[in-house]
Amino acid sequence: MQEEERFAFTAKYWGQHAVVCRAVEDRPGPIVVQEFGEFDSWTQANSFARRLNEGLDLDPIEANRIVTCSELRTNELMQTIECMEGVLGRPRTRSTDKFLRVQCAIAELELALTFCRLVTRNPERGTERLLRNARRALFNAMHSVLHSELAEADVELITDRMGRLAEALREICRQAHDREVTAGEAKVDSLARRLDAEACC
Repeated sequence: MQEEERFAFTAKYWGQHAVVCRAVEDRPGPIVVQEFGEFDSWTQANSFARRLNEGLDLDPIEANRIVTCSELRTNELMQTIECMEGVLGRPRTRSTDKFLRVQCAIAELELALTFCRLVTRNPERGTERLLRNARRALFNAMHSVLHSELAEADVELITDRMGRLAEALREICRQAHDREVTAGEAKVDSLARRLDAEACC
Protein backbone atom coordinates (compact mmCIF):
# COMPACT_ATOMS: atom_id res chain seq x y z
CA MET A 1 0.00 0.00 0.00
CA GLN A 2 1.38 3.38 -1.03
CA GLU A 3 2.18 5.65 1.90
CA GLU A 4 0.20 8.89 1.89
CA GLU A 5 2.26 11.98 1.19
CA ARG A 6 2.74 14.33 4.09
CA PHE A 7 2.23 18.06 3.77
CA ALA A 8 2.33 21.17 5.91
CA PHE A 9 1.19 24.78 5.68
CA THR A 10 3.28 27.91 6.02
CA ALA A 11 2.93 31.68 5.64
CA LYS A 12 4.57 33.53 2.76
CA TYR A 13 4.41 36.86 1.02
CA TRP A 14 2.76 36.84 -2.40
CA GLY A 15 3.59 40.19 -3.90
CA GLN A 16 2.47 42.72 -1.31
CA HIS A 17 0.12 40.35 0.49
CA ALA A 18 0.53 37.62 3.09
CA VAL A 19 -0.88 34.23 2.12
CA VAL A 20 -0.91 30.62 3.31
CA CYS A 21 1.00 28.07 1.23
CA ARG A 22 1.01 24.29 1.16
CA ALA A 23 4.22 22.28 1.01
CA VAL A 24 4.32 18.58 0.16
CA GLU A 25 7.20 16.56 1.55
CA ASP A 26 9.88 15.87 -1.08
CA ARG A 27 8.01 17.84 -3.76
CA PRO A 28 8.62 21.34 -5.17
CA GLY A 29 6.76 24.11 -3.39
CA PRO A 30 5.32 25.65 -1.32
CA ILE A 31 2.23 26.47 -3.41
CA VAL A 32 -0.15 29.33 -2.58
CA VAL A 33 -3.56 28.09 -1.39
CA GLN A 34 -5.70 30.76 -3.01
CA GLU A 35 -8.88 29.47 -1.36
CA PHE A 36 -7.65 30.81 1.99
CA GLY A 37 -7.43 34.32 0.55
CA GLU A 38 -5.08 37.13 1.58
CA PHE A 39 -4.27 38.18 5.14
CA ASP A 40 -3.72 41.62 6.59
CA SER A 41 -0.32 40.59 7.92
CA TRP A 42 2.22 37.78 7.80
CA THR A 43 1.53 37.14 11.49
CA GLN A 44 -2.14 36.43 10.81
CA ALA A 45 -1.28 34.13 7.90
CA ASN A 46 1.29 32.32 10.04
CA SER A 47 -1.22 31.87 12.87
CA PHE A 48 -3.73 30.39 10.41
CA ALA A 49 -1.08 28.06 8.93
CA ARG A 50 -0.08 26.94 12.43
CA ARG A 51 -3.68 26.01 13.28
CA LEU A 52 -3.92 24.01 10.05
CA ASN A 53 -0.74 22.14 10.96
CA GLU A 54 -2.08 21.43 14.43
CA GLY A 55 -5.13 19.90 12.75
CA LEU A 56 -2.72 17.62 10.89
CA ASP A 57 -1.00 16.67 14.19
CA LEU A 58 2.23 18.37 13.10
CA ASP A 59 4.36 20.19 15.65
CA PRO A 60 6.13 23.40 14.47
CA ILE A 61 9.51 21.67 14.08
CA GLU A 62 8.16 18.89 11.86
CA ALA A 63 6.05 21.32 9.83
CA ASN A 64 9.12 23.50 9.27
CA ARG A 65 11.12 20.44 8.17
CA ILE A 66 8.50 19.56 5.55
CA VAL A 67 8.37 23.16 4.27
CA THR A 68 12.16 23.42 4.09
CA CYS A 69 12.38 20.11 2.24
CA SER A 70 9.81 21.37 -0.28
CA GLU A 71 11.74 24.61 -0.79
CA LEU A 72 14.93 22.65 -1.41
CA ARG A 73 13.12 20.60 -4.06
CA THR A 74 12.07 23.87 -5.71
CA ASN A 75 15.68 25.01 -5.79
CA GLU A 76 16.68 21.71 -7.38
CA LEU A 77 13.88 22.10 -9.93
CA MET A 78 15.00 25.61 -10.84
CA GLN A 79 18.59 24.45 -11.20
CA THR A 80 17.41 21.65 -13.49
CA ILE A 81 15.48 24.13 -15.61
CA GLU A 82 18.47 26.46 -15.83
CA CYS A 83 20.62 23.52 -16.82
CA MET A 84 18.13 22.51 -19.50
CA GLU A 85 17.95 26.06 -20.83
CA GLY A 86 21.71 26.12 -20.79
CA VAL A 87 24.16 28.49 -19.21
CA LEU A 88 25.24 29.59 -22.64
CA GLY A 89 21.97 31.32 -23.38
CA ARG A 90 20.23 28.59 -25.33
CA PRO A 91 16.45 29.16 -25.62
CA ARG A 92 14.02 27.09 -23.61
CA THR A 93 13.27 23.87 -25.44
CA ARG A 94 10.00 22.07 -26.03
CA SER A 95 11.06 19.38 -23.56
CA THR A 96 11.45 22.08 -20.88
CA ASP A 97 7.92 23.30 -21.56
CA LYS A 98 6.61 19.75 -21.19
CA PHE A 99 8.53 19.29 -17.96
CA LEU A 100 7.01 22.47 -16.50
CA ARG A 101 3.53 21.49 -17.72
CA VAL A 102 3.78 18.15 -15.95
CA GLN A 103 4.98 19.75 -12.72
CA CYS A 104 2.13 22.28 -12.89
CA ALA A 105 -0.48 19.55 -13.44
CA ILE A 106 0.84 17.49 -10.52
CA ALA A 107 0.93 20.52 -8.22
CA GLU A 108 -2.65 21.43 -9.14
CA LEU A 109 -3.86 17.89 -8.45
CA GLU A 110 -2.07 17.76 -5.10
CA LEU A 111 -3.66 21.05 -4.10
CA ALA A 112 -7.06 19.67 -5.12
CA LEU A 113 -6.45 16.65 -2.87
CA THR A 114 -5.78 19.08 -0.02
CA PHE A 115 -9.13 20.74 -0.70
CA CYS A 116 -10.83 17.34 -0.49
CA ARG A 117 -9.11 16.54 2.81
CA LEU A 118 -10.24 19.88 4.25
CA VAL A 119 -13.83 19.17 3.18
CA THR A 120 -13.71 15.66 4.67
CA ARG A 121 -12.34 16.91 7.99
CA ASN A 122 -14.85 19.78 8.26
CA PRO A 123 -17.94 19.14 6.10
CA GLU A 124 -19.86 21.96 7.82
CA ARG A 125 -17.66 24.70 6.34
CA GLY A 126 -18.39 26.28 2.97
CA THR A 127 -17.25 23.60 0.54
CA GLU A 128 -18.70 24.65 -2.80
CA ARG A 129 -15.65 26.61 -3.99
CA LEU A 130 -13.19 24.00 -2.74
CA LEU A 131 -14.97 21.20 -4.57
CA ARG A 132 -15.44 23.30 -7.70
CA ASN A 133 -11.69 23.96 -7.86
CA ALA A 134 -10.94 20.29 -7.19
CA ARG A 135 -13.15 19.25 -10.10
CA ARG A 136 -11.52 21.89 -12.31
CA ALA A 137 -8.09 20.49 -11.44
CA LEU A 138 -9.28 17.03 -12.48
CA PHE A 139 -10.59 18.39 -15.79
CA ASN A 140 -7.36 20.30 -16.47
CA ALA A 141 -5.29 17.18 -15.79
CA MET A 142 -7.47 15.12 -18.14
CA HIS A 143 -6.97 17.78 -20.81
CA SER A 144 -3.17 17.63 -20.33
CA VAL A 145 -3.11 13.87 -20.67
CA LEU A 146 -5.36 13.80 -23.75
CA HIS A 147 -4.00 16.79 -25.65
CA SER A 148 -0.32 16.99 -24.70
CA GLU A 149 2.38 14.73 -26.07
CA LEU A 150 3.73 13.59 -22.71
CA ALA A 151 6.10 10.77 -21.92
CA GLU A 152 4.52 7.57 -20.60
CA ALA A 153 6.14 8.05 -17.17
CA ASP A 154 4.68 11.57 -16.91
CA VAL A 155 1.24 10.31 -17.92
CA GLU A 156 1.45 7.67 -15.17
CA LEU A 157 2.35 10.31 -12.56
CA ILE A 158 -0.59 12.48 -13.55
CA THR A 159 -3.14 9.66 -13.91
CA ASP A 160 -2.13 8.24 -10.52
CA ARG A 161 -3.03 11.53 -8.85
CA MET A 162 -6.13 11.86 -11.02
CA GLY A 163 -7.29 8.49 -9.69
CA ARG A 164 -6.68 9.53 -6.09
CA LEU A 165 -8.52 12.81 -6.62
CA ALA A 166 -11.48 11.10 -8.31
CA GLU A 167 -11.73 8.64 -5.41
CA ALA A 168 -11.55 11.52 -2.89
CA LEU A 169 -14.41 13.29 -4.69
CA ARG A 170 -16.46 10.07 -4.75
CA GLU A 171 -15.89 9.62 -1.01
CA ILE A 172 -17.11 13.16 -0.34
CA CYS A 173 -20.27 12.39 -2.37
CA ARG A 174 -20.82 9.18 -0.36
CA GLN A 175 -20.40 11.04 2.94
CA ALA A 176 -22.80 13.79 1.84
CA HIS A 177 -25.38 11.14 0.87
CA ASP A 178 -24.96 9.36 4.21
CA ARG A 179 -25.46 12.65 6.08
CA GLU A 180 -28.64 13.34 4.10
CA VAL A 181 -29.99 9.86 4.85
CA THR A 182 -29.17 10.23 8.56
CA ALA A 183 -30.81 13.66 8.68
CA GLY A 184 -33.88 12.28 6.90
CA GLU A 185 -34.18 9.37 9.33
CA ALA A 186 -33.83 11.75 12.27
CA LYS A 187 -36.70 13.89 10.92
CA VAL A 188 -38.88 10.80 10.47
CA ASP A 189 -38.13 9.63 14.02
CA SER A 190 -38.89 13.08 15.39
CA LEU A 191 -42.20 13.23 13.52
CA ALA A 192 -43.13 9.74 14.68
CA ARG A 193 -42.44 10.65 18.33
CA ARG A 194 -44.52 13.80 17.99
CA LEU A 195 -47.44 11.85 16.48
CA ASP A 196 -47.22 9.27 19.27
CA ALA A 197 -47.26 12.05 21.86
CA GLU A 198 -50.31 13.67 20.24
CA ALA A 199 -52.08 10.30 20.09
CA CYS A 200 -51.51 9.76 23.80
CA CYS A 201 -53.09 13.12 24.56
